[in-house]
Amino acid sequence: MATDDITSTLPRLLSTVKHPGEFFATGAVDLPVIRAHVDGLGGLGLPIPLAQAKALARLATPAPYGRGPDTLVDPTVRRCGQIPASAVHLDDSRWRATLDRIVADAAAGLGADGKVEAELYTLLVYEPGGFFLEHRDTEKVGGMFATLIVVLPSEHEGGELVVAHQDRETILDLALRDLGRARWAAFYTDCRHELRPVRSGFRVALVYNLVRRAGRPPHAPDHRQEGDAVAGALRAWGFEPDGPVKVVLPLAHRYTPAELAFRTLKNEDAAVAGVLIAAAERADCIVRLAMVSIAESGSAAAVWSGRWSREREAEDFEVIEVHDRVQAADGWLRPDDTSEARGSIIFHDDEIAPPGALEDEEPDEEHFREATGNEGGSFERTYRRAALVLWPAARELDVIHQGGPEASIAALECFLADPTRADRAAAMAALVVERWPRPRPESGAWDPLAKLRGPLLAALARVPDPAPLWRFLREVMAAGGFDGSEHVALLGGLARFDDAAALDFLCSFIETNAPSRFAAVARLVRAVVLDRPGIRPAAATLVEALPRLRPAASGKLRDARTAQAEGLTDLANTFDATGDPALASRAAALILGDEGLWPLDDVVVPAVLAICGSAGAPADAFAGPLLEACLRHLRARTADAPTPPADAKRSTERLTCACRDCTALSTFVADPQARTWTLRAIAANRAHIESVIRAAGTDLDLVTVQKGSPHSLVCTKNQSTYERRARQHRADLDTIARLEHARAGSLATGRHALHSVHPTGRCR
Repeated sequence: MATDDITSTLPRLLSTVKHPGEFFATGAVDLPVIRAHVDGLGGLGLPIPLAQAKALARLATPAPYGRGPDTLVDPTVRRCGQIPASAVHLDDSRWRATLDRIVADAAAGLGADGKVEAELYTLLVYEPGGFFLEHRDTEKVGGMFATLIVVLPSEHEGGELVVAHQDRETILDLALRDLGRARWAAFYTDCRHELRPVRSGFRVALVYNLVRRAGRPPHAPDHRQEGDAVAGALRAWGFEPDGPVKVVLPLAHRYTPAELAFRTLKNEDAAVAGVLIAAAERADCIVRLAMVSIAESGSAAAVWSGRWSREREAEDFEVIEVHDRVQAADGWLRPDDTSEARGSIIFHDDEIAPPGALEDEEPDEEHFREATGNEGGSFERTYRRAALVLWPAARELDVIHQGGPEASIAALECFLADPTRADRAAAMAALVVERWPRPRPESGAWDPLAKLRGPLLAALARVPDPAPLWRFLREVMAAGGFDGSEHVALLGGLARFDDAAALDFLCSFIETNAPSRFAAVARLVRAVVLDRPGIRPAAATLVEALPRLRPAASGKLRDARTAQAEGLTDLANTFDATGDPALASRAAALILGDEGLWPLDDVVVPAVLAICGSAGAPADAFAGPLLEACLRHLRARTADAPTPPADAKRSTERLTCACRDCTALSTFVADPQARTWTLRAIAANRAHIESVIRAAGTDLDLVTVQKGSPHSLVCTKNQSTYERRARQHRADLDTIARLEHARAGSLATGRHALHSVHPTGRCR
């Protein structure tokens, strides 16, 4: 058997499995004299007299129907009355015995083993003309798998029940010719069904939920021949590495996620699952139960239906083209119905058995959006089916990896926790590293896997074979996959290698990552160098990366400056460990040589204040030149103390607009006497003046007076420029004093934590 035939061969072999029961069951029972009571009506006669039937119809409320998550009442879809179960009382022991016989016969007809219970859901009354269009029932309570309808004796005609499943259909006429009996029908909840119009009389029916509280796992009575054939096919598939990784076998019946379990599978699904579980065990394959989903999206066009609707229906659109289609399985269950954390696993068309089994399905959800602006109409739709999924045990790691990196790391952790699965851990580690996306630092794109690098590194460091860890370090971390969150895990990983290997990695790592992650890299280098003297040469690589720092985006500039200052403190610690004053001096020269990358006020001053108090020539060789440069810079700026303005004249240098209102504004600003100016103008003109003033930074307070029409803008001169310069002057003098104390050694020995220093140099 060729491997690409497994998706055809397996369904063919399983199609021979005999299964108990059908998708429907029906029958009739003699109806004993029973006591029945309906709130608001009283005792209910059986057969139901015409007058009581009419009274029931008046008492009933319109029955709704479900469409997606909504519950609707629409007489064009369903014309029927309902009375809640709480208002219907059937406490007679003779009725309970009759119902037990009906339930037993229904369960046998449906092929449902185990104890089945019936829970009254509602009483339905169909008047002449009453009907219900084709629909599917939903599982209304836990354990529900089918619906039971018991038609009570009352004279009527029509109201045939049509039940369909896959390509089969049956028409059940439950109208009574003998009014001393009751007719019933049961069908699985996923079956399509409709009630044709009642032609005359009143159709009164009790509706029950059939519930199976417990049951044994699916099994087949005796399918040894089929099992042998299936086991042989699975064995051959397992020895062929080029075949599909897994097989997805959609079930015949529909199931909700809450209902799905091996023990609740319906007739043919239960039989097939039983054969497959036994055969897979013999062939060293794995069988799981899952929900598969297909999500499609693409372009669509509206189709005029000739009617007006506030909300367009699906039939008002037609699909033009499918642009995207994603097929995945999740909600994994083992044969013992315990859940399995595998995540969402993608599957492909060549893994579906039989091929094309999920084509021409009706979508569970479908949404259309009409064309807007330059965008055409579009649609989204989702299909959900239950399926058996199986794969050779030898391909287990491939299947795990299809669940994504998180599932792979979780599996690796499980293997590492079990000493008997060391080989599996090594194989899983090698597979994850091999298939991990390689970084592209030049792209600048957000990396969705960044948060997983640390956990993976921590797991790889515990794998006995260091090869996967080394490959991940070289091909991912040293290639630009680093954001600082991996610090602890990376240190643990480097501990697995000798100094020569660690230094080789670290130099490559610094070259790639330091320009964009200087602070995080400096922190790592400091930690490694302090613990391992043999890796100290890495400090020189870090120093040479200083001129290559990549400018931060304007929106993150403040955070980037703080990080740079933190990086310089780590660098100073590194020089303490290396004992290389020449390298320290080289670093200081590179920093002072490019104030654009290393601004004194925002980076160097806070760093020097954090470093102050350190001793020794290396620290002096680094921090000393930085300190002197900061002092020169601040002394030059404080040479002349700011003075308050002598009069009301303010600068007009940045007032460049020459419109009429701006010309009047400039005249006012330059006037040494005038302190207030009022502009009465429409909103647009006032807004223009406000924007000009704010853009120029002119020392004016602005207030809008909302009196009269148009409103007025009142401009009042202030001294904000002088006050700002005075504050800066005082701060600079304070920083100078602290730097001088540092130089003189008057501050306490030891370094201050950088987070205790304000970016301006002021202590918090």
